[in-house]
Amino acid sequence: MKLLLVCEYWYGTGGWSYKGYLEELGCEVRVFDFRQAYFTMGGSLPLVSAVTRRINRRQMNAAFVAVVNEFRPDAILFLKGETIYESAIREVKQRFSPVLLQWYPDGPFNVENRNATRDSIASIPLFDIYYIYAKSLMQPLRDAGARRVEYLAFCYDPAMLQRPDHISDADRARYATDVVFAGTWEPMREWWLEKITDFDLSVWGNMWERVPEGTPLRAHWKGNAVYGEEISKLFAVSRIHLNFLREQNKDSHNVRTLEIPGYGGFLLTQRSREQAEELYVEGREIACFETVDELKERIRYYLAHEDERLAIARAGHERAVAEHQAIHRLQRIVEDARGLL
Repeated sequence: MKLLLVCEYWYGTGGWSYKGYLEELGCEVRVFDFRQAYFTMGGSLPLVSAVTRRINRRQMNAAFVAVVNEFRPDAILFLKGETIYESAIREVKQRFSPVLLQWYPDGPFNVENRNATRDSIASIPLFDIYYIYAKSLMQPLRDAGARRVEYLAFCYDPAMLQRPDHISDADRARYATDVVFAGTWEPMREWWLEKITDFDLSVWGNMWERVPEGTPLRAHWKGNAVYGEEISKLFAVSRIHLNFLREQNKDSHNVRTLEIPGYGGFLLTQRSREQAEELYVEGREIACFETVDELKERIRYYLAHEDERLAIARAGHERAVAEHQAIHRLQRIVEDARGLL
């Protein structure tokens, strides 16, 4: 099966991870990076920037149609692609009749924060299958005209996070901590973390300079985001890994839900039924919290009960390896696509 993968394509993105797995599953894969700059023009004035963006978007859409025309894929898998015009998707559907698949990783109706666009919403009825990470979004997508909506949880790529063979004393001095949060600053995350600054807490991520200097939380910010081998070292020497759910994920899960157990870490996550009952079993494979008091109690308890914490981490890891790897999700997508050919 010839498959066109429409995605952002750089190290760390889903597209980067998924291409190889799709090839393992027998697909001939071509990548179309919808974030690639097709037109640039000097100048930083708002008017110049706006004109550049419009021209770039038009050229990107023309390039998308041209790639489909040249490659003639049996199926096109979109990983978002919100800047692709509805008219361009409609054109390739009418002219070339590929199976159209969308796996949307953000809020599909959140135009205000640019998770979606008018075109991405208008395109919903064009897809043969629309995969979404939250069951609560399935009916709204049907109401928006989706032909077939399928729940498909996020996943993790084991190749992206691997335990290092050796942790040096210098690495331990830099990264070792009882409680770690790795992620970009957001007001909600700051609200939670400022409540637990009396613990041995480390915060790694971008934009945490927004927390005022001299505050307890600012002292726990250790540095900007780390990636690759460095984040593997961080995870390896951290006892408890925190996870918070954004508004769009509050009744569902996020990528960290799968990444942390997939790596082998102990996950303490903001509770949702999906995480606690469907993806894992709370108290056996992950731990959850709902209030500040419960968060503090869980931290104290699992720091004091190391054997239980490690057993939960092992069980969560086994579940993630068995059910939540990227290849598991992609195998389902490929089987669905082949069934429509």
